[in-house]
Amino acid sequence: MKKAFTMIELIFVIVIIGILGSIVIPRLSVTIDDAKEATCVESITLFMRDVSTYYTSQGEYSTNLKDMTNIEVYQTIPITQSGDAGEYYFVCDKTKAVMTATDAAITFKFFKVTDATGNKRTNINATVASITQGSVDGDLGYLLDKKNIATTGAGVDHAITGIRIKR
Repeated sequence: MKKAFTMIELIFVIVIIGILGSIVIPRLSVTIDDAKEATCVESITLFMRDVSTYYTSQGEYSTNLKDMTNIEVYQTIPITQSGDAGEYYFVCDKTKAVMTATDAAITFKFFKVTDATGNKRTNINATVASITQGSVDGDLGYLLDKKNIATTGAGVDHAITGIRIKR
């Protein structure tokens, strides 16, 4: 009685492993991209929530964004304490030493508006670079567009709301 595999048995095992690998590996890369997109969507909504919460609790914005949120965004125009101006961008799927606005997956612009009753409030406009699916940034833009958080072109405005009481 022999105690080794035959060459045919080994070839069959290798072929079966190759077939399983060709099925699993593409699905794994899609899962990784989906996880990146979900993380980016969560970071974007958390950034907007953090800034709104800070303004609600303090009555003004901090000119140092790290005081308001831990989400990594990059500054184009610093935010004013009153929220009249400010522009930041979020990079999702790029890893470079220095980020520029051309790397942005989404851009946030702060500006003041006056409503029908004469009250002034700050809005955040969220604009994505792309909603064309096929890349992490494009898929992220597509998801944000479907959730009405951001879109291309004019973007989506979000009002900073809440009781503004400075402690």
